[in-house]
Amino acid sequence: MKTESVYDVVHWFNIKVINNRREVVEFYSWSGLKWRLRLKYDWYFKYRAALLQVKYPKLEVQVQWGNETATGKTLAEIHQAKITAKKATITKYKNKLQRARETWSDIFPIEDDIHYLKAVEKINRLEDEFKQLVKERSKE
Repeated sequence: MKTESVYDVVHWFNIKVINNRREVVEFYSWSGLKWRLRLKYDWYFKYRAALLQVKYPKLEVQVQWGNETATGKTLAEIHQAKITAKKATITKYKNKLQRARETWSDIFPIEDDIHYLKAVEKINRLEDEFKQLVKERSKE
């Protein structure tokens, strides 16, 4: 049996106001919450329920919460998107650097310019991060 991680589950929180004929008078719902976010704003959900109880003192206020399996992108898809984004960023910076080399018109060579050196360092850092992402992907 596969164990679920915190990221495989999302939480929801509902507040309903029901009259004597079991009709819903007001309904608030929050869904797609991570567990930490649900705990962080638990005070807010209780506050909203209390406000509705004050607004409708003779009606029933129901508070329900729970969790469900997360739907959406898988971890592999998220990881692939990070790799693609990192590759696009590297290409963008390399193209900018190439254009800067082609249009350079100072007396001193571009390799001595401090901004050029920072850009080269940034590209090297991005390439290292890209290699690390690809390495992590190959482990999966």
